[in-house]
Amino acid sequence: MESESRWVPTTALELHLPPSFITEHAIRTLSFQGAMTASELARHWRVRDNIAIEVVASLKTAGLVGLDSSQSTFERTGRVHLMSSGLARVEAARQRTRYAGPLPVALSDFESRTDIADGQPIDRTMLERALTGESIPAEAAAEIGQAIASDSTVAIAGLAFDEQSQIASALASALTGEVTLPYALYAAGSVVRVFDVRYHHSTEDQPPGASSDGEVLRARGDFAQWGTIERPFVRFAGGVHESDILPAYDEESRFYVAPAPFAACGGLMTVMDAGSNPAALRHLAQLWLIPGLSRTGIILLRSGERIEVPWRTATVLFGDVRAALPGTMREALLYSVDLSALRGDALRSFVGRRLARSGPAVADAVEAIASLIERRRLTTRSAAALATRYVSDRAAYEGDQFQLTASLLEASVEFASERQSETGPALRAAS
Repeated sequence: MESESRWVPTTALELHLPPSFITEHAIRTLSFQGAMTASELARHWRVRDNIAIEVVASLKTAGLVGLDSSQSTFERTGRVHLMSSGLARVEAARQRTRYAGPLPVALSDFESRTDIADGQPIDRTMLERALTGESIPAEAAAEIGQAIASDSTVAIAGLAFDEQSQIASALASALTGEVTLPYALYAAGSVVRVFDVRYHHSTEDQPPGASSDGEVLRARGDFAQWGTIERPFVRFAGGVHESDILPAYDEESRFYVAPAPFAACGGLMTVMDAGSNPAALRHLAQLWLIPGLSRTGIILLRSGERIEVPWRTATVLFGDVRAALPGTMREALLYSVDLSALRGDALRSFVGRRLARSGPAVADAVEAIASLIERRRLTTRSAAALATRYVSDRAAYEGDQFQLTASLLEASVEFASERQSETGPALRAAS
């Protein structure tokens, strides 16, 4: 990674934030926290002490703060509080935003930083072992790994209905390395909170009793608006929605919360059944996937202003999504893998692995189900998953009375054929 010292401001000017914002941020902080020393302010803002001393001195000159009684210095030990003139500005400062956490990073500083992600992005051995264990051919597993390692978008079609989440978790478990992100951004006159406890986890040991949300982005140094975290993993179930793509705006607190795609920066974003909401998928492509080809993403504010931010994220779209994207957007799909066809040993391995979850009662069904699927020309992962699910569910229902009969096997394959017809075009493989 680039030298951390380059990204640690030593003066208020080096924050590259408007002086008026810094002043109001100090007023908001003191109004929420009460009297504080410059060192306490620095800790709260995650900046060096001398920056807080500089800010406090300017506030004192402006008559906005004063020392607590019996204190006579504005150095690190001097506790200051808002004077009447400072208190008079609290409401105006809160009208613009009530955010009073760590000082945001200026967008220009974030744009200048080139080392968002560090280290090998993925453990190749772990990834390929996990995917081949899910009956995914080695060549397809390698292509998927290549897409993830290069922060590209890959569409994976043909997975069984209940496999998508398993594959997504397998991909996430193979992520390695670290990501450096700011706690919050300042752009277009707005604060965008980046940290999200759902996705961001510290790579460092936390002291006993430390708050997971307050400390998770504390970097290796004591003073940093940036933090080091594990590569984030963001998963959308049931397609993506507009609310997932756009930043949320907290009406009461008056700041934005970064959208989930941005929270995935430097890590992995997966969308289950990606084609189920075509309009939102197209919007995801417009704001993130297509700009992502140039290592950027777009945060769209409610004012309509578009903020371009550095963005490097591997994206997996599960399902046959090419039809859901106009031709001009399909360029975002650098990789496309179709895993629907299963034949021969691969089919039997898939059926056997799924039936093994139900115990020895159904162990003898592997060859019978595979042969029936081949005779009915239903050699797809979806059909095999449905047929094995039918047999496993019957075994669970009947318990000790379960018997594997020819009629049950026929019913399971008929069930698979009917369910495929109901849910969309049959994925029948060519003979």
